Amino acid sequence: MCGISGFFRVVPEMDQSKISLMSNAIKHRGPDQSGTFVSSDSRLYLGHQRLSIIDLTDAGKQPMQSVCGRYVISFNGEIYNFQELRKFLEKRHHIRWRGHSDTEVLLECIANLGIEKSLALLNGMFAFALFDISLNKLFLARDRFGEKPVYIYSDNVSLAFASELKPIELITPHLTLNSSAIEAQLKYSYIPSPHSIYNEVFKLLPGHYLEISLNQYSGFSANDSKPYWCMAETVDKGMKERSSFSSFDGALEMVEETMTRAVNDRMVSDVPLGAFLSGGIDSTCIAALMQKNSTTGIKTFSAGFYDDNYNEAEQAKAVAKSLGTEHYELYLSSDDMLDCIPKIDQIYDEPFADSSQLPTYLISKFAKEHVSVALTGDSGDEVFCGYNRYLFGPSLVKRLSNIPLPLRRGVRSTLQVINPTIYQELLNAISILMPKLKKHKRLGDNIHKFAQIIDFKNERDLYEKLTLTWPDIALTGEVHDIAKDLIQVFSFKGLTLAEKMMWQDTVNYMQNDILTKVDRASMAVSLETRVPFLDNEVFQLAWSLPIEMKNFKGVSKYPLRKIVSKYVPDEIMNKPKSGFAVPIDSWLRGPLRDWAEELLSEKNLIETDVLDVKTIKNLLNQHLSGKRNMQYALWNVLILQQWMLGRRHR
Repeated sequence: MCGISGFFRVVPEMDQSKISLMSNAIKHRGPDQSGTFVSSDSRLYLGHQRLSIIDLTDAGKQPMQSVCGRYVISFNGEIYNFQELRKFLEKRHHIRWRGHSDTEVLLECIANLGIEKSLALLNGMFAFALFDISLNKLFLARDRFGEKPVYIYSDNVSLAFASELKPIELITPHLTLNSSAIEAQLKYSYIPSPHSIYNEVFKLLPGHYLEISLNQYSGFSANDSKPYWCMAETVDKGMKERSSFSSFDGALEMVEETMTRAVNDRMVSDVPLGAFLSGGIDSTCIAALMQKNSTTGIKTFSAGFYDDNYNEAEQAKAVAKSLGTEHYELYLSSDDMLDCIPKIDQIYDEPFADSSQLPTYLISKFAKEHVSVALTGDSGDEVFCGYNRYLFGPSLVKRLSNIPLPLRRGVRSTLQVINPTIYQELLNAISILMPKLKKHKRLGDNIHKFAQIIDFKNERDLYEKLTLTWPDIALTGEVHDIAKDLIQVFSFKGLTLAEKMMWQDTVNYMQNDILTKVDRASMAVSLETRVPFLDNEVFQLAWSLPIEMKNFKGVSKYPLRKIVSKYVPDEIMNKPKSGFAVPIDSWLRGPLRDWAEELLSEKNLIETDVLDVKTIKNLLNQHLSGKRNMQYALWNVLILQQWMLGRRHR
């Protein structure tokens, strides 16, 4: 795992101080070694910061030049099938290997097969810059699912790219804010690819690459990138293969075999590794398969809170004990969060507001004290039908579609009139007679969430409502909803609503929220994370399974649950899980209140001049008064406002 950066100008004006600034800005992504390459005409620079994971010798140093001398690469990530590719190349080509890194295998694969054929063969997470010296061309590529980032700046005389925004900001100071990107962050908590917070910078789309001729350079945009992998083709292939499963049990065995291989491939490392363990199905499945194939107890890491409504550390501890792992716990308080908040701008570069970003950073920092690589259970929900909305959404369509829309709008208004706390108080009173009701700890919030979505117009509209954090427009200027442009799958024929949601989440929410959160948080402390659920073969197999196998008789992620049941008793796994949630709602009314009120003071809102003061003050007051739980919308606003103030004061 590493950090890449680069710079090109039509007129050779290479400033060595700029080159150093770019690379040093992402040193946390690769603190073990740094390297540079400058083209013979002094117009192109490639930089690299190395986090040594495989082949710790100088044979793995980058930027790396191919044996033939034609190609130079700056590579970030891991190629999990590199050993297989190495054997493949050895059978067909005479290769003089200098080491045993996956970077060298990738470079020689491209040198012998070309970039398009090589990209199609890769199973891994990566972003890289490849310079073809012979043709004077630069290639930029990103993995299928967007685990590793690439930010790109281009004008008519220069380009810059990097694993994060910081290096680009340092050498291109006149960047302008993208209002539509800001609106997307307020609505969805993130800025979707290919957009960024700046009009002049874009993110290379996952599964795409750019081919840039430096001889005829005149600038380019995100639209110039080419896909080498297509989600629609994977889905279509999976649908055609569904009839090939002769038995349910046989399909379950195939899932376990494929998952086991994916986990084993991600355990290849020359440095210590472990796993994040929340105690849920996904992370438990990964930890169980790691432990199964380890001769010693693997290291597992979990985070907990001193709030029983959110704490999952006890569940994780029970799972770890059952698996026999070497388990480490980190308990977090509001003070820990408050200490972390000033670091958010540096960790994420652009406004990003998934509240679990803070514990993700802290558990990464904690794990780094013991290991350099951690496997995660991320993406299990998108791949194996795990989110509640995949069950709830289709049920809602079935039950409510025949009820007239005006009537549903009336019900929505009625439900929202009552304060969430009143719903909870009523439930608490009734639970004296019916103790089982005590488990519903957020009834009022859930009723309000339900009210916000029952007036859906169609499947696509329902999905938007289910994934929207805050529907209000809080900006002072005109904007375009760029996230809506990315919702394309609901016209695809032959899929259930749950499958359409899974597809859309994979290409949007998973890439732009989940994977972004984990990459930035872990790399900020030089920890590499790996995601077995995004293995090429696992992903293809999952889409080959009929939805009835993944959601079997109302039981989500059924194939994963069957794997876990072999290693952990059902009574442990059947406990309700809240996800990696943070008690932001109560903290914003308590220990984080002063921070929130200061950021959203009229003075500071006027200074940033982006958010509508009246709308934001109303949002804050609703939450602080307890009338409504607006924690997620408020968190989005707070993160944006902090980023804006920080930018003005830099």
